[in-house]
Amino acid sequence: MSVYKYMRIIVMYDLPNNNYAENKDYSRFRKLLIKNGYTMIQFSVYMKCLNVKTKFKSEVKKISKFVPPQGNIRVMAITEKQFQDMIFLRGDSTINEKVNGVERYISIKD
Repeated sequence: MSVYKYMRIIVMYDLPNNNYAENKDYSRFRKLLIKNGYTMIQFSVYMKCLNVKTKFKSEVKKISKFVPPQGNIRVMAITEKQFQDMIFLRGDSTINEKVNGVERYISIKD
């Protein structure tokens, strides 16, 4: 199975959290990311594995529907190979990263 076929979509955000309304927006955004299959790889950095590059645009559209009115949100896509080549200066990959990798896909042939 080629690691070049799969993509990771990464959502990075910095949302204000100074009052009740901002806290509610922050929690809502985070919960909606999780509900849509994203896993936390670091504080305010979530990722999701995609099996087709064309799904990237639809994922961005989906996220755009629940973006809070304030803050800074960035989305990018990288290949599975680029993700695997990431260098850790401190720490290690999370259990979510290990479980939700390309190895979890099963190819069934006739």
